[in-house]
Amino acid sequence: MENLTLTEALIESARKKAAGQPYAYLIQQLKAIGVDNYFVKVANHKRTYTSVTGQKLILSPDMEEFEPTETFEIDAIKAAIKKINEGTISYDAFLREIGNAGIHTFVADITGMKMIYQGPNSEYEYEEDIPEV
Repeated sequence: MENLTLTEALIESARKKAAGQPYAYLIQQLKAIGVDNYFVKVANHKRTYTSVTGQKLILSPDMEEFEPTETFEIDAIKAAIKKINEGTISYDAFLREIGNAGIHTFVADITGMKMIYQGPNSEYEYEEDIPEV
């Protein structure tokens, strides 16, 4: 794999290549450019990407901030994940839905092919596998 420097343009290019496809296609594109994982703050969509070489790229919040709830609702979380995986809601709507279900942050562990959704504290967490494409 080529050792690329993570840039906002490179991440956006991966997003464009995966546009209109299930989420797993975005993961495939990010993996191809050397992203190991990314962390998202649900309240405002601040993202931190980490490459396989340890380089970090922090992207500024790009949506109006809202306050995720403190109540962790696993069924609502699973329903929102199902909708985004099926492509029936927008990404912004997905963030609001999981925030309203008690998710404050999530990590896409691309190397481990896992999504880890985290609630208001460490006792509330939901994890699921990222499907292969």
